[in-house]
Amino acid sequence: MKRGAAFFLESNLFVLLILAILLINKNDWDEDGSTMVIAFISGFELLFMSLFVPACFFYEPVGIKRIIQSIFKKREKNEWIGMALAFSVITLFSLGFIFMPYPSNYLPLWLTVCWICAFVSIFIQRVVIVYYYSNANIENNQKSISNYFFKYVTYFIMGFNHYIQLLLSKMPFLLNKLFAIFAFLLLFVQCVIVLMIYD
Repeated sequence: MKRGAAFFLESNLFVLLILAILLINKNDWDEDGSTMVIAFISGFELLFMSLFVPACFFYEPVGIKRIIQSIFKKREKNEWIGMALAFSVITLFSLGFIFMPYPSNYLPLWLTVCWICAFVSIFIQRVVIVYYYSNANIENNQKSISNYFFKYVTYFIMGFNHYIQLLLSKMPFLLNKLFAIFAFLLLFVQCVIVLMIYD
């Protein structure tokens, strides 16, 4: 139960961050924007509730303390530059959604990439997980600007999907694939809904 509760708490902190991004641009919502936002948040809650029981057995909590430490840890110059470059590139791509205000325009870009990663994970889940670790984990001999750039781009485009797929990978094969397909379909619906909020 502690693992399931930790998964649900950490997942909902993530949802609160998304909700905050949406609320910043509340004045730009469509007439039915409030309904769409409720549907959008409910989609994530449906995913998290369906994964609660498996999480009780398979989830390895991230830990709030670890998250806080990673946010406030001392960073070297190359990491700051790599982070700034990653932020700039992601921002430039998000500006392609010109009909959406900033910073909400990050959401369709993020969801689209998550959806693609979720699709690939149905077939080659282990490869996607290993790819995430190879970019997200920086060793002592990999502290160049480009390494940090790919690290933070990977965090943005694959972070959410990685933790979901990591949980799924520990399940029996059939459950793994059923939940992987469900996550893929749900992310597609979430992409459509977030676009409808600002239609």
